Amino acid sequence: MYYFKRFIIILVIEILILSFISTIFIFNFNLERESLKKQSKQFTELVANQAGIFFSNKDNNPNNFINYLDSSIGIDELSSAFAITKPDIISIYFKEDIDSGNVNAGVNSDYQKDTQNEINQNIKFFFNNKYVAIRPFYDLDKFFLGVVRVEIDNIPLILRTLSTNAVFYLLLFLILNNQAFLFYLWTKKKRPQVDDISYIKESSLGSIKIMQKIINQILEDHNNDSKKNDN
Repeated sequence: MYYFKRFIIILVIEILILSFISTIFIFNFNLERESLKKQSKQFTELVANQAGIFFSNKDNNPNNFINYLDSSIGIDELSSAFAITKPDIISIYFKEDIDSGNVNAGVNSDYQKDTQNEINQNIKFFFNNKYVAIRPFYDLDKFFLGVVRVEIDNIPLILRTLSTNAVFYLLLFLILNNQAFLFYLWTKKKRPQVDDISYIKESSLGSIKIMQKIINQILEDHNNDSKKNDN
């Protein structure tokens, strides 16, 4: 039972330490995600500018644009330059298709991102594991043509956050465990120190008193026996 209680205490302490480190991890992850959002918007803005130039030539094939973008600039190179994970999907939606309802671009009536639209969400592992950036694009005459929609997965951010801060998390874990151990030693109850001399003195006096009572009783019994014999 003693070892079981000790195991429970250790388990609770470790859970508290891991919970604290997890809170720091979530904080770091949110910082990474906010940075990803900002970089994704800039990335999508560049793609939208390129789309405006490309579709000004009356080529309305989105696949041709994606191939053009990849061959001329390189999607991987763009992703690396903007410090984002490679986009899962880069989509082009034209104004007439959006207005007719033929496609769901994930925008509202003002052609801005509709955050409540299901197409812009993918709830997994208790959070929205993808970020969607949407930007309008225009032709050379500044006429609105449509929107560029970019989907980026948030899951790689978990690995990036862990790899970036792994040493920090490990050191924090070791330091907190060390502090918990020192705190245990500091608060450990010690048996109160006993003054050996006073203890011996009290024990000796007690023994002497008992022996005195026994001797007095023996003497009293002896005197009684003597009196009986004299009679």
